[in-house]
Amino acid sequence: MQEEELNGSIRSELLERLRALESPDSPGSLSELAYRRARDALTQALEEARTIRLQALSDARATREREFAGLGDALQTMRRNTETELESLIRTAEIEAERIRENAKTESESVFERATHDAAAIRTEAAAIRAAAEERARDVERLEAEFNTLVERMTERLGVNENPAGGWWRRLTRRK
Repeated sequence: MQEEELNGSIRSELLERLRALESPDSPGSLSELAYRRARDALTQALEEARTIRLQALSDARATREREFAGLGDALQTMRRNTETELESLIRTAEIEAERIRENAKTESESVFERATHDAAAIRTEAAAIRAAAEERARDVERLEAEFNTLVERMTERLGVNENPAGGWWRRLTRRK
């Protein structure tokens, strides 16, 4: 739109100059011929300018299209590179996850073995403590029975024929 106004103002200016060159005393046909030639030249120049302008616009459009195509290719390349990097990262993460799983499995097996060993040791120790406690309980019962037997013999010698129901040890220690 601005180009048409510019072309129109240039045309008007050139026409004004040509009319100014024509004087009243010059022959009408010569000035008219010059005027027509100038007008034809101006029209031809305007057409050539229009053609050049259209060609420039076409060239600019083609350049933009090539630039956009180049940008599109660059974006596709960047996308492929990003996808490749992502795949590499995923593979690395999978390898790392597998390594961590293996380490965790090995560690859990080790902990399980230690726990099993500790549990066996505790069971063995508990059995030993239980056996020792049972042995002590038998020894205590034996000692109480011996004590009761000795005290009963002594009381018989002393002439006391009454023996307590639970035995002398319980009566003396007040255990029920």
